[in-house]
Amino acid sequence: MTSNMRDTNVSQIQDEASSMGWVAVLTMWTRGVIRVAMLKGLGMMLPTLQDQFGTTTWAIGWMTSLIVAVGGLVAPMAGLLGRRFGAGNVIMICGAMIGIAFIASSFAKTSIQLTMILTLLAGSPLIVPLVLTKEAIGRCYNKNLAKASGIARTGSSIGLVVAAPLIQISLDTFGWRGTMLLIGGGIMHLVPCGVLMRKNGTTPNNSYQEVPKDEPETAPPSACAACLESVFKNFDLSLLRNFQYWSVAAIYVCFNFAYDMWVIYFVSQALSKGFSLEDAAVFVTVAGVGNLLAKVSQGFIIDAGLISCWGLMVICIIVSSLAFFVTPWLAWYWTMMLTALLVVICDGVLACLHDVLAKQVLGVELLAGAYGWMDVKATMARLFFGFIPGWIYDTTGSYNAAFIFLGCLQLVCMIPLVVLKYVHSVK
Repeated sequence: MTSNMRDTNVSQIQDEASSMGWVAVLTMWTRGVIRVAMLKGLGMMLPTLQDQFGTTTWAIGWMTSLIVAVGGLVAPMAGLLGRRFGAGNVIMICGAMIGIAFIASSFAKTSIQLTMILTLLAGSPLIVPLVLTKEAIGRCYNKNLAKASGIARTGSSIGLVVAAPLIQISLDTFGWRGTMLLIGGGIMHLVPCGVLMRKNGTTPNNSYQEVPKDEPETAPPSACAACLESVFKNFDLSLLRNFQYWSVAAIYVCFNFAYDMWVIYFVSQALSKGFSLEDAAVFVTVAGVGNLLAKVSQGFIIDAGLISCWGLMVICIIVSSLAFFVTPWLAWYWTMMLTALLVVICDGVLACLHDVLAKQVLGVELLAGAYGWMDVKATMARLFFGFIPGWIYDTTGSYNAAFIFLGCLQLVCMIPLVVLKYVHSVK
């Protein structure tokens, strides 16, 4: 009888985990589409907003960067909010806040109003759903984690292909205010995703635990010590003294920074090589399709056991670095397309495999805190070092040295990856 009950409970838990996993994948996919629509929409509206509010280009561009920066700084609170209120509830509120921010911004009269609304309402909850869904996927999937992560991340790839033409049609038809309303309405799709996560989430354990009778009596900690202990625990500050966490974070920050700089400066680099804006758009579109296919296929490759997570990450880092290193010799159309394709494909694979690596090294319980603190470091890197490629171009008149610098930065990822391989036996 007891054995049958135990088997029934195990089966029920597995079914709930499977259902929760697919909901988490759907939520992360939706969030990827939404993020691209937000940032791509603001980028495409930049000239219109500049004329509308009579401000400078850098001011509107800085507003977009500030939205992402605020989201990264709030990211460490995601784990605490998820544990306290439930991941589904937090995602519902975040989706509502971001959607309301874009709807309210359509009524803005000045650039300051626009910046304040989007930064406070849309920026602060921007990264929190990503952290919570990545943690949920890590909890729900073991064997198929690479596959699930790849499928979930295809949302951003599809957003890159679909968002630009749809936003352009909306701008031509409804103007920037109508486009803001439509983007806000689309963002609201994150709310039902949160509802689904709330319905499929596991219920908290309210059963009493027996306290050992022989436990020695200890003096209660002081109020200050208790407060520090609570902060230390709730914000997962123990990670900051964990060598393995710093190794995983170094990999994340280095390859994310290099890819972000490639995204920002690639079109300008293509123009400096003599290619047209239309050519650059074709390069990016083809690379986006390759990114989508890479995210899906890497999961099947890893789960089938054709190559290990560590081995595929090493290959992608080397290939992507080589694509940066050959920048001085890119003078033909097909070579530019090939290098763009290689960089974006490798980024898609590395982004997915980093989730697998983080779970292997840190375990499930520390994922939310780890993702939150890694996003803080990635945000700080963008804020303080994002000017370097542009500064190199202004100094030398070419992006060659800047892209070689980015290639070297990606190779730096090899150092902590090799250390993790032999210290933690990463597979």
